[in-house]
Order: sequence, then C-alpha cells, then structure tokens
Amino acid sequence: MNKLMRAGALALAMATMVTGCSSGSTDSGEKEVPTKDDGQRILAFDAFEGGNGTEFLEEAAAAFEEANPEVDVQIRFSKEIDQEMQKDNASGKYADLVYYNLGQASNYTESMLNNGNVLDISDVMEEVADEIDTSITEPTSDYFGDGKAYLAPIMYTPAGLYYNKAELSEDQLPKTWDEMWALGDQVHSENPDKYLFTYPIKGYFDNTVLGMLYQAGGEEYFQNALKYGEGTWDSDEGKKVLETLATLVGPNYLEKDTVANANVDGGFTKNQQSMIDGKAVFMPNGSWIIGEMAETTPEGFSWGVMPLPAFEEGGERVVTTMTEQVWIPAEAANVDDAKEFIKFLYSEDAAKIFASHNIVSPRKDSASLLADEQLKGLFDVYNQEGVKAVSGTYAAYDATAVPDVDFKGTIYGPIEEIASGKEGVSVDTWQESLTELWTTLRENPLAKE
Repeated sequence: MNKLMRAGALALAMATMVTGCSSGSTDSGEKEVPTKDDGQRILAFDAFEGGNGTEFLEEAAAAFEEANPEVDVQIRFSKEIDQEMQKDNASGKYADLVYYNLGQASNYTESMLNNGNVLDISDVMEEVADEIDTSITEPTSDYFGDGKAYLAPIMYTPAGLYYNKAELSEDQLPKTWDEMWALGDQVHSENPDKYLFTYPIKGYFDNTVLGMLYQAGGEEYFQNALKYGEGTWDSDEGKKVLETLATLVGPNYLEKDTVANANVDGGFTKNQQSMIDGKAVFMPNGSWIIGEMAETTPEGFSWGVMPLPAFEEGGERVVTTMTEQVWIPAEAANVDDAKEFIKFLYSEDAAKIFASHNIVSPRKDSASLLADEQLKGLFDVYNQEGVKAVSGTYAAYDATAVPDVDFKGTIYGPIEEIASGKEGVSVDTWQESLTELWTTLRENPLAKE
C-alpha cells in the first residue's frame, strides 16, 4: 500500500442548510449517559444496511462488548437509516455513533457536518495514526481541510473499472482510451448484443470523474478542481474529461438498456447483472460487488478491477480509493464509549472480523488478511507498475447562499442526457454549466467560525 497517496483533503459539502461549522462544540459532559438496569452504559449506534450487510458490525460490536463488559452496543440497522435519524433529530434524539457515508442521495452526513453537528474526533485519529494508512483516511476525515478529523473511514475499496478476468487477461486490458475504444469496437463487431461499458446508476461516476481529473492535469490541477478553481472545466484538461465521458456513454459503447435500468427501482442490479452476463465488458464499482452479486454470479466468472486508461501512451494510470465512514454526532450522550469503539474498529481484531466478511480495514496491510483470493486480487491493483491511487472530495461551500444549486445533478445529470441523446445537451453545454457551477461555488465558500 506504499503507493497510496494523499490527494485532496477537502470535502464534498452539499447540505440543504448551513448554520455554522463549529463541529464538536457541544459539551458531551453535560449529558447523562443512558444505562441499563444492570448499570451497563448504552452505546446507541445507527448504521446503514447496505451492500456490506450487517454481520461485520454485529461481530465487531460483540467483540468490543466482550472486552468492555460495562458497555452495551445497541445497533439499529436500516436501509433508510437517514430518514429514521432525521425524524429522531427533529425531536432532539441523536445516536452516539453513526455509520452513514458521504455522497448519499439524502446528503444527510454532509448536512450534519455543515450544521456543526459532527464531533471533532482528532484525538481518536491521532491515537491510531501509527496503525492505519493515513493516506487512505485523511482525505476524508479532514472534511473541512482545517487539519481536524470529523469522519473515521473504517473500510476502503479500489473504485476502478470492474470486469471479468475469465474473459480478459491482464495483457488484453486497454492501457489508453484509444485502446479502450478499439476493444469496444472489436467486442461489438463480434457480438452486436455486447458493448464496452455499463454503469449501475449515474452516481457511480463520482470516482471515475475524480480519477479522470487527476489524469488530465496532475496533482496541481486536481487540487484546483477540488477547490472549484478557475480553469477546471473551461480548459483543455476539463474538455478532455468531458469528451471522454461522452464517448464512453455514447451509442457505440454504452450497453443499450443501461439508462432505462438505472432509472427504475433496483435497476442498478440489472445493470450489474448485464455486465456479469457478458452484455458489457466494464463498469465502475467497488469490491463489495463480489458479495452483493454473489447469488447471480455464475461459476467461472472471476472479478477483476482495472485502473482508468491513460489519456496518452505512457500517461498516468489512476485508481480511485473509496472509503466508508463512521462519525459521532455532536449531540451524542455517550461520546467516550463511541470514541473507544472507533478505536476498536481500527484494531487488529476488528480488521480480522472485517476481512472474514470480505471487507478491508484501512489498518496497515489489512488486505493480506482476506481469505478470498479473488477479492484479495482486487487490491493488487494498488501494486501495479505505474498505477497511482488517488482519493479526494470537493470543498465545502455555503449552501444557504446558493440554495438552488444541484451539485450532483449538474455534474452527473448530463451523462445520462448525452447517453439518451437529449436534444440541446452536449459536451459544450455540459462544460458551460460546470464552469458556471464552479464559479458560483468558488464565490460562496463555507465560512467556519
């Protein structure tokens, strides 16, 4: 993992309202920690039930309780945990710990951060710094770019282009976008029902766009882009990114049912299945795909992940690293036990529990704990010659000053409109709207107290 780099410690912030940013200002000492009749302290943990399932956290909680018998970890899992937390918050109720990531459709975590409702956990992250790979954790944990930690990334995955290794050997993988197009032409000419590319839903382009921004202009350009800097999109580099994406989702290369599937409930699994069934060669995803689609993945299929093709021969190859995070609400009652539980989640014991469920902790060398050789092979992408691991998130902005901004819609919406051939939508109009968005956000930074 020594190739991982810290790229972009600024964060995506698209809250519906911002009332200040003094995260962690609440004095938890004023709150009474709830206890059970036997005196056990209750640690209330709200967790999203997603593709990783629930068992990895249930087992981690049980191990923590065994080591800390005075604590009872009560986990509430839900696929709609954001909605349940919002209802609770409206009546003044908050969990002690939350597992809900940045980048979700509801922007719940971003809203909590930007409203000052997430605790500063710098002390926790400093204590575990020697045991974890900070190149993975810091770009996300340092949400505001102020040197403080608010989020604790507890797992990571290579967010590259996933494919079937049984179909393509490593020496057949395209190294440049020109080779990518040539492969797409070849497979479609050999089988008219097969295409180069599909995607689960348009939001899965988030890491692809980040990686392409880095490849297009390097570190300085990438950092400028994360801060909504001038010249991000109205530049040769920006246009190169958009033109490449437009080609990728154009009629020659995008699997024909992708857009229709992506816009129906559960359609993301249909698009994932179409790739598994051989209707598309590549799709953006994360390592959770192995477990998520295990029941419908046929014997003989072998998952692989490829870094983004370079823009030119010998150019930069990038694989984006995606994390999932836990955090402590500033209104939490049991802050002390919540912090101890986060520390435990970075322990060797927790890393082994995670690995037994095919999840990789950012604890150093945790990928080596995986028993599944197919999954372990996905993390080998970081060790490939000439491949750079990049992670980054966009800078916070004052959403109250620009309430009508649709951040994700402006970035990713045109992808499907171009794919669908919507009249009046082109690379040029996409470039213009992104340039305007970047100007608006640059002029409305989030002011911290």
